[in-house]
Amino acid sequence: MVASPSNSNSEQALQESSALDSRVMELQSLFELSKLLNSSLNLKSILDNMLLTPMGKMMISKGMVLLNTGHNTFTIETLKGLPRNLISRRLQFEGDITSPTFTDELEDNACLCIAFLKNYGIQLLLPIISNHKKLGFIGFGSKILGKAYTEQELEFLNSLSNIAATSIENGLVFRELNEVNRILDKKNQELNTLFEIGKELNTTLDEDKILNLLLFAIMGEMTVNRCAVFMLKNERMQVMHSKGISDFNEKLMLEDDEALARFLSNINLPILLNDENEIPQDKFYDIFRDNKFRVMIPMRIQDEPGGVIVIGDKITGQPFSEAELEFLSTLGNQAMISLENARLFEETLEMQRMEEELLIARDIQKRLLPKDCPEFDNIEIAAINIPTHQVGGDYYDCIRIDDTHYGIAIGDVSGKGVPASLLMSNAQASLHALVGTGMPTAQLIAKMNDLIYENTTLDKFITFFYGVLDTEKLTFTYCNGGHNPPFFFHADGTCQLLNTGGLLLGMMPGVEYQTATIQLRPGDWIVMFTDGITEAMNDQEEEFDSYRVEQIIRENLETTSKAMISGITNAVEEFVQEISQSDDMTLVVLKVKRV
Repeated sequence: MVASPSNSNSEQALQESSALDSRVMELQSLFELSKLLNSSLNLKSILDNMLLTPMGKMMISKGMVLLNTGHNTFTIETLKGLPRNLISRRLQFEGDITSPTFTDELEDNACLCIAFLKNYGIQLLLPIISNHKKLGFIGFGSKILGKAYTEQELEFLNSLSNIAATSIENGLVFRELNEVNRILDKKNQELNTLFEIGKELNTTLDEDKILNLLLFAIMGEMTVNRCAVFMLKNERMQVMHSKGISDFNEKLMLEDDEALARFLSNINLPILLNDENEIPQDKFYDIFRDNKFRVMIPMRIQDEPGGVIVIGDKITGQPFSEAELEFLSTLGNQAMISLENARLFEETLEMQRMEEELLIARDIQKRLLPKDCPEFDNIEIAAINIPTHQVGGDYYDCIRIDDTHYGIAIGDVSGKGVPASLLMSNAQASLHALVGTGMPTAQLIAKMNDLIYENTTLDKFITFFYGVLDTEKLTFTYCNGGHNPPFFFHADGTCQLLNTGGLLLGMMPGVEYQTATIQLRPGDWIVMFTDGITEAMNDQEEEFDSYRVEQIIRENLETTSKAMISGITNAVEEFVQEISQSDDMTLVVLKVKRV
């Protein structure tokens, strides 16, 4: 039986009416959600509502919101249906998404660590854009019933993202303003503290006098006759000054020092010891309470524990008020600042003494480096070490093995200062001891690795490059232990990197190393350098990088080895201008003379 035209028209009208009703409901839903999002400036509330509404409406299993935290990095701000420990996880942005996009359509490394999102079941990404500024992304998982997203649903979600963008931006601004206000309040408290007691406490740099002034100020203001100051010294909390106390210190000496230090270091807020309902169960609280102490005030600086003030009952018998606790907290922090100034003054004096010792150490370290490079009829060798600190971790050497063989080394120790210089000295001594044994280069480097591993901690290692130069056969057999690959330039301008070798020295024992031998010809160059050259940074936080080193070498192939060093160091100096550097710079340059 064929349907009449009137019936077909009626069914079409019903479908159009149903679609229109659905569209109206979606618009109504978006309108209500817009009102809800704009009713709050709390960012978490905004983001949670933005997730829960579509997840409930479409029965979506999972959702997350990632916000732009700068430098192409996005942070998971909130989520639903996913492990809570993913919150604050950072993902790198490496692509551009401007419309709803399914993760299956993206390569795993194309954008926002897609492999990571797929692993946690995120199927759909929607950008959050306000005023052409990408605020972040909304990610949704699959539907609980397994159905695919329809075009209408994608359009709804995209509209939701656009509507939420303004609310999110307002929430971000509000959160930032709250943070600024918190900092301003803290600064205001510090200024009040300086106004009230700063003059007296800052008249001296003597620790005993500062503590004495502190206790007398407490006794006078609070009308108490028993108080003491515990200070953190060498990871122990010790009674540094006290008033009206006789045998309390002896009682504490019977307790575990480490447990007492942990207990006092964890006090972050003023504590009333007579308020038993708010005090956790701990034997140390009982000890202080039993000895008639009523208040414990933390002394902190930059949110780090420095000490604790303990105070007895008031002579009047009156309880301590909130305002008094705030005053005591401010007073303790101000005293901590004065004590820190006194400590820094003492450290300055100690630094002056250390500076003199470091000058001596620098002189000793300079003597460990070759005074002059060896000279040959057919080869030029030049080297330079430019330390950033008094002592450093860069190293180079030219060691005579026999009449025609010379060992050439360059290395860079992890870290700075005295620890790095000591490890550098250890490497220098090891190399000189092993060169005389005549063992092959790969075996020598492996032995050095084991020696350094045995004598250093896990965070200390050395990048090391070593080669044996045969001045008669014009060969160079080398091993690269994780160092910046030196440039091997031929006279015709072609170049290769010397990277055969193995791991950094000191990372793990029993490492096998490889060697390679290159044939040298007239006009060839080998340029070795430490990362102080390539990582030298200008005021734009741009690194000098190895491509600039390569360019300078190409421009100076007809110069001498010393001129090559001057060309590179001058270019680095011009690049960084007045910006101080944090790493030593070392160069070793070898040139085969033309006949």
